[in-house]
Amino acid sequence: MFNALTQFFPAGVSPAWALAALVLAVLVTGVAKSGFGGGIGILAVPLMAVAIDADNALGVMLPILIAADVAAVWQHRHHRGQAKGVGLLGPCLAGGAAGILSATALLKLYQGAAGFGTLLSATIGGVCLALVALQLYRMAGGRVPRISARHPAALGVGGVAGFVSTLAHAAGPVMSVYLLDQRLKKAQLVGTLAVFFFVLNLMKMPGYLMLGVIDGDTLRASALLLPLVPVGAALGLWLHRRVPEKPFTLIMYTGAAAAGVRMVMQALA
Repeated sequence: MFNALTQFFPAGVSPAWALAALVLAVLVTGVAKSGFGGGIGILAVPLMAVAIDADNALGVMLPILIAADVAAVWQHRHHRGQAKGVGLLGPCLAGGAAGILSATALLKLYQGAAGFGTLLSATIGGVCLALVALQLYRMAGGRVPRISARHPAALGVGGVAGFVSTLAHAAGPVMSVYLLDQRLKKAQLVGTLAVFFFVLNLMKMPGYLMLGVIDGDTLRASALLLPLVPVGAALGLWLHRRVPEKPFTLIMYTGAAAAGVRMVMQALA
């Protein structure tokens, strides 16, 4: 049964360590989606890439992300109905669709290039490092120019989120920064992000299937890991209610930065 996972493990990596990295990646996903609006989920793909190649990590993660989105939408169903959060979803998702199309075209170009895995690892690692740096800068008191809530700005932010999400499943910080600037409360923020990423991740599925990023092997691997999603979701909801966000987020971003550095260094080696 576990051959569905172990077939992706690279030579030289302990199977026990690889399995632990996969389990932690899925738990982090559930915690991020249900507890903190997805931002700390930036850790999941580079962590999973410790155990399997970057392109397979993208394919294995997407069904898990969708399952975690469903749990988060259900858990926060009472916190997404306020007009401001809902009003931002339409233009953000329209931009997201354009971003997904652009990133899917780039992935297709990557697939035709020599060293596809290396290029993708460097891209994912670089994206993670850039977004972690932005978040740490903000947490340290740095000011990022505020983005308007008007539709053109929302289209642009959604486009960036769709592009980054397709390449690295790492758009949580992009949308979190934008929605925080719109003065959404914590619970409303998490509920709005849950709906946004549920729809965005569904829109990524056709491109992944067309490119073979998702296939029968990755779906079997995803199915083995899916039972961990409700565990992570329950843990995330518990943390959401009891744990201060800033110290927890700082620890997670430090881990994401370390994983991103590892991916970039491996690509350059």
